[in-house]
Amino acid sequence: MKSLHDLHLSHNAQMGVYNNRTVPAVYNDAIVEYKAVRENALLVDYSHMSIISVMGDDAWALVNHMASADISIIRDEQGMYSLVLREDGSIRGDIYTLCTPDGYYIISENIPASEIIACLSEILERAEEMDILEIPEIKSMEHDDWGAIMLEGPYSWEILAEVYGFDIIGLPYHEYINQDDGLLVFRCGKHGEFAYMVLGQQTALVELWANLLDKGEKFLLKTGGLEYQNTVRIENTSWDETIYANYSRNPVELQMQWAVQYDKEDFIGKSMITELSQENAKRKLIGIRPLVECAGIAPDDQVLVGDKEVGIIVKSVYSPALQSFIALALIEQDYAWSDIEGFDIHTAAGNVSAKTQSVPFLYNLSMLVSPTEHSYIDCSKARHAS
Repeated sequence: MKSLHDLHLSHNAQMGVYNNRTVPAVYNDAIVEYKAVRENALLVDYSHMSIISVMGDDAWALVNHMASADISIIRDEQGMYSLVLREDGSIRGDIYTLCTPDGYYIISENIPASEIIACLSEILERAEEMDILEIPEIKSMEHDDWGAIMLEGPYSWEILAEVYGFDIIGLPYHEYINQDDGLLVFRCGKHGEFAYMVLGQQTALVELWANLLDKGEKFLLKTGGLEYQNTVRIENTSWDETIYANYSRNPVELQMQWAVQYDKEDFIGKSMITELSQENAKRKLIGIRPLVECAGIAPDDQVLVGDKEVGIIVKSVYSPALQSFIALALIEQDYAWSDIEGFDIHTAAGNVSAKTQSVPFLYNLSMLVSPTEHSYIDCSKARHAS
């Protein structure tokens, strides 16, 4: 088996299209995949990620102009999360930038590789103005048959350590290790759990996939498709185009200003996002939960205070961990405070009393697991702090 795609078809995964790539949407029942990522570990093909190589002495200036965060401060084997803004200050998408001795890898799950390359090429039209003397070499790693897989969950570190050794246990957040098999292991994650993205050639990823399933059997490791994100990305919020794009791309409204570094030199959209940050946003994204049992909450449901509409539901899911529906809402600034009762959500089945809540909704099990003290399989150690 030379590709992850063929591997998944041979195991009857339900495939879907994400970021112009075909990868598994579902491998098991939704609750099986959910419990794995929240309680043990889940193995997912993340080959929908665009991976762009930007190599050369002046690569940093080029990549730094595209990113909203200051990537000039990261060094070899470090990564950084950032937004990519449009000229009007709205969110185009998000990226990880990984620093190498020769340049950078840009990784994005919602901006196609062709658009990233087009954006970089447009910046290069101003190369002389930006003191870019040596034009970096830019290419999509898809041409080198690269893909990505994600191992995520409270004990993902312990499974990966069985393959790559104990260096994995000490790998800091947003740093990576180059392995002897040619793969790159990057510690990252958006859902509050230990998470490791492994990048490299498909043939090596196929071997690693099989090895992880073998080593992970005693950890009750499960395979998953990208549909698991539908729940975990509401419980632990992060930028996801499928959730927000129809409602807002404003980093201020969506409370994602932490990913924008206003004091760095110019970057795409800097002047407009600076203006937006100095204005009072009319709405803010906030969590909201029903105070009583309800049949469901849907996007576009109105958020009411008395008879006054003060907001709109952006996305809602049933959280198995919380045994409740949870929702994200854009609410008028004056009402967008956490832990406030007195709201109603106007659902298809009638009004439901609700209370605002700060996000994330969950306190993840990974927060109670220490790789130096706990173990899922070693009976001499506790599984997690109580």
